[in-house]
Amino acid sequence: MKELMKKKIGTIIDDGLLAGVKQRAAAERRPLSGVIEDALSGYLGEDRTTRADASRALARFTAQAGLLPIEEIDEILEEDFLAP
Repeated sequence: MKELMKKKIGTIIDDGLLAGVKQRAAAERRPLSGVIEDALSGYLGEDRTTRADASRALARFTAQAGLLPIEEIDEILEEDFLAP
């Protein structure tokens, strides 16, 4: 198993932004550093999820008017639309 190299950094950011990130980390029960790493990866374009992928998944989920049969809902939820 490859061990990731990590580096401690110091920076100055807006108090409100930091408070929001801390709230998100607490809500997701994740380390603050993990939320920040995810945000930076997304900013740098390293995030697998794209807006087009998310839009395609939403279109599929909302394509049919009215109530969906439970079997179709289960199928949609089990399918990984964001897989490459």
